[in-house]
Amino acid sequence: MISFAVQPQWLTIPLMLVLVGIGGGRSLFREENWQPADDITTLRLGLFLIFTALVLDSVGFSWPAVAVGAAALILDAGDGYVARRTTPTSAGAGFDESVDALVVLILSVALIPVWGWWVILPGTFYYLFRAALFLRPAWRQQLPPSLRRKTIAASQGILLLAAGSPVALANPWFGFTCAVIALVSLVYSFGRDLLWLEQHAGIPTPAHAH
Repeated sequence: MISFAVQPQWLTIPLMLVLVGIGGGRSLFREENWQPADDITTLRLGLFLIFTALVLDSVGFSWPAVAVGAAALILDAGDGYVARRTTPTSAGAGFDESVDALVVLILSVALIPVWGWWVILPGTFYYLFRAALFLRPAWRQQLPPSLRRKTIAASQGILLLAAGSPVALANPWFGFTCAVIALVSLVYSFGRDLLWLEQHAGIPTPAHAH
């Protein structure tokens, strides 16, 4: 098990500002109007900032941290529901995607003291893919809708939150299994999508709605 030194308190505010920039930076320069679903996404981001503050100096997640994290994950279904029944925008979808990726990154990093450095991998996939688009522009096309992809994406937060919960700390086999399932399922999902993108590189495809 890896242990970290207690973080200086003065680092907390800069860290929060960095996380806000990662999760919501693109939305600060949007041209489209702010929508009700964006309020929910902002609330999710705020809850995970609180979660981060609660787990900064600890190994694993306390029950209050789990409760805050679970509330944010539950709201993940809320912004999509509201968006579909109001005025969905591409900026709102991008904001939601950025916060989703940040949530997985925060959980992955917070689990390093519990399970080791390998558990950070789920949190890096989204950002590595975005970086890879500069080298492989042919991947910049809309993937076909997939219930499997959505299910795996939605399960990441649940599995990673469970992997650091008090239950996981008391039963290491449970926490380790949750972390492994999260990683393996994400490798499968990304691998499957990258294969599709590579097979259809250069082939015009119609736009699909998520």
